[in-house]
Amino acid sequence: MVKEYLLNNNKNKHTILAQIDKRIEEISKISIQCDIMNWFQQSPLHWLMGLFVMKYYYLNSDLSKQELVEEINKHVPIDGKKTITTEFRYIEDCEKKKYITTLPSFTDHRKKIVRPTLLTIKSFEEWFENNPNKLENIFDQPQSLSINN
Repeated sequence: MVKEYLLNNNKNKHTILAQIDKRIEEISKISIQCDIMNWFQQSPLHWLMGLFVMKYYYLNSDLSKQELVEEINKHVPIDGKKTITTEFRYIEDCEKKKYITTLPSFTDHRKKIVRPTLLTIKSFEEWFENNPNKLENIFDQPQSLSINN
């Protein structure tokens, strides 16, 4: 059975609109003045790359370039996938911008281990601090992006 959403229910409508506005604000270049976060949020692939690099950093686990591509591909719909060459190009671009570093693995020198730079760590930590994922915080934000309050 399909659930019907009643637009005349103002409480649900207000909640949904507030959530939409919050999600737009979380990734909007208007509200995010950090080049690093804007770079990572330019596409779902870039965003997943940043999140996985940070996740493995906080887990204190090695993440090779190949493993990073595999992690991303597990979470991207088939229509959104890029070629392996393109995905590796995104990683190389990220490294050229000094958002990540790659170093040979201690256990297998053929593998390149991906790590965030200090600037990337700081940028992600600030972004997460400013964008907590709690519903009550959605209503504390300015309504500047709302269509109809």
